[in-house]
Amino acid sequence: MKLSHISKSILAVLFLTNPVLSKDTAADFSLRSPEGKLLNLKSMLEDGPVLLDFWATWCKPCVKAMLKLQQIHDDYKDQGLTVVGVNEDGPSGQSKVKPFLRGRKLMFPVALDSDGGLMKRMRVTVLPTTILIDRDREIVYRQAGFKKGSEIELIAAIKLVLTQKSADSEGEYP
Repeated sequence: MKLSHISKSILAVLFLTNPVLSKDTAADFSLRSPEGKLLNLKSMLEDGPVLLDFWATWCKPCVKAMLKLQQIHDDYKDQGLTVVGVNEDGPSGQSKVKPFLRGRKLMFPVALDSDGGLMKRMRVTVLPTTILIDRDREIVYRQAGFKKGSEIELIAAIKLVLTQKSADSEGEYP
């Protein structure tokens, strides 16, 4: 299903005017990657918006969503979007994460939420849950679950946030 220009405009208005989405501020966090690298939300937001995807290796819809997330990462990383998978396998399942990522050739950063603390602070109750955060730490889009076609609204939200970023930087003075 392709979105027409009018449909994209309607989605843009919904994303901009929805008070539930535009008033929620993302909790700052610092989590380690499977390789031990520290991932910090504040630092990542300096480059542009951040897309968090809460997932687990045992979650079938999560696994299906991962290929779409890799495509989003590939398509929008050069425009400033950072995609981060937030793994919720817990301490006993974290040994599965690196082989899982390697086997599927997933190249975007992954953070280990070993105690589920970030998941709780971000009020995530369903896996997968995808959250788009703008540079001001506002949650501008939240998607719980994944089914075929779920990525259409998500991509529209990403394009809108990236367009806002471009428009904001054009209005700046040297």
